[in-house]
Amino acid sequence: MEHPAETVTFDNFVRAETASYFRKQLEKAPVNEYFHNRVPVNVENQVIIRSNVDLIYSYAVVDVTEEATFSAPASDTYQVAELIDENHYIAAVVYPGETVTLHASDLTSGTHVYILARTATALGVEKAHELQDGLTITSKTANPFVAPDYDEASLQEVKAQIEAKAAEADFSKGFGTPETTDTYNHMLAAELGWGGLSPQHAQYFQAITTCSGCDEWTFPVPPLDYEHNGYFSVIKYDEKGWLDVEKPCLTDNELTRNDDGTITVRFGDGRCGSENLIEATEGQRYFYGIRLYRPKDVDETRAFIEQLRANPITAAGA
Repeated sequence: MEHPAETVTFDNFVRAETASYFRKQLEKAPVNEYFHNRVPVNVENQVIIRSNVDLIYSYAVVDVTEEATFSAPASDTYQVAELIDENHYIAAVVYPGETVTLHASDLTSGTHVYILARTATALGVEKAHELQDGLTITSKTANPFVAPDYDEASLQEVKAQIEAKAAEADFSKGFGTPETTDTYNHMLAAELGWGGLSPQHAQYFQAITTCSGCDEWTFPVPPLDYEHNGYFSVIKYDEKGWLDVEKPCLTDNELTRNDDGTITVRFGDGRCGSENLIEATEGQRYFYGIRLYRPKDVDETRAFIEQLRANPITAAGA
């Protein structure tokens, strides 16, 4: 006898949204096997909301009922394998040269984890491919992933309601463990940036605005652990959180500094020049944000984000 699909509400949204990501991945590769995206994310191939474009991604759903071990190859390139449980909590993070073993008892619930691995393309796509191929999974079991069927219409309705609250999100309280997140921001983060890293590994800032034709955003160089491949990137999404232009991102090594050492990024149609410019259309409602990978100090990076909140984007000349 078939059971009716479970209606999605704010209370079960995180599990429903996470189950949808698990299922989509299992359409590409079976349990315990990686699927590697070999080209950077773009408008045509994006599958995770608010994806980044200066990394290539690897994905897997892994059964940890008894035991599974995960490793990343040693390298000087930024790479991280994030292990996410069925409640969208981070069970572990694996950096180059590291190995982690998980059991079902290490999760907040369930028997499977989703691996979201990021590999930087700073040294070229071919090098990034080698590092992707060096990611390994060893699991003692290969049980299928089982979750309730969730009603798609109610899932989409809740997603739309959460998107309307995007400006309220504090991602520093949305990604991590039950001890490091709060329920409200954890729910928002599951829609607005599913698979994000916790504050000690990465921090995020985003805001929404309407394009004047040329908007300017000026900020100091972020305080990151650059000696261990820390870096940052500025990115723009449409009002629903998806990539919508050919070059939506500018990375640390692409951004020209001002004479005083600060950085000014421009969003618009080029009327105020092409330096540090990301395309946006006058009158367009859009999100702009920054990703800060490998903070040197969590609180110092949080203070930097508070500076960004206090000094938002403005129309050029305003």
